[in-house]
Amino acid sequence: MAVLKKILSSKPLSYLLALLLFFSFVSLGREINRQINLKKELNYLKEQTMTMELENQKLMEDLEKIQSEYFKERAARLKLGLRKPGERMIVIVPSKDLEKDDSSEKYFQKKISNFMIWWQKFFPKFQDFEKP
Repeated sequence: MAVLKKILSSKPLSYLLALLLFFSFVSLGREINRQINLKKELNYLKEQTMTMELENQKLMEDLEKIQSEYFKERAARLKLGLRKPGERMIVIVPSKDLEKDDSSEKYFQKKISNFMIWWQKFFPKFQDFEKP
């Protein structure tokens, strides 16, 4: 009994037990950290799965729309210029007045260099230095 009491109260055994306890806490901390990271990864993957399922569902709906007769007819009308028998097609051509931009036309008519156009844009006070 005295020998057992002497062994249990010895300093080397106390150091060994303290070291063993320290390593077990470090190991436990690493395991807890690993479990937390695994849960985060699992949640991330679940979110990705939900996102992919929603995207897949949207694509399936789009595919059903594309395969419908209405979409095929509309695509034929727009892309190929087809029409049903008896229908008339009206094409609206924009007016030439709307296509003109007065600010760009004046530079092209005068044949001003690109440098001078930029100069006039940033320094409107110095219009006198314009080349004839």
